[in-house]
Amino acid sequence: MSEEKKNKDLPEEFRKYFWDCEFNELSIKKYPEFIAERVLNYGDLNSVKFLLSKIDIELIKMIISTSRNLNNKTRNFWRIMLYE
Repeated sequence: MSEEKKNKDLPEEFRKYFWDCEFNELSIKKYPEFIAERVLNYGDLNSVKFLLSKIDIELIKMIISTSRNLNNKTRNFWRIMLYE
């Protein structure tokens, strides 16, 4: 039996946020915006803490301002939490 390949960048708990893509191929270096959008839209407090430890806050703020993939409630919530 071969051992399943694991994602070295993201915790296994994040797999549920990336149901539609190859989780083991995701990297914060390669896809910071995509990963941040998913975590900001669907993540819990621990996943957001992890995200903030890995991605610069200014990049996260830029994603909140420019992303077309964040829903309006999420965008408004994070603007209140991070800008004020």
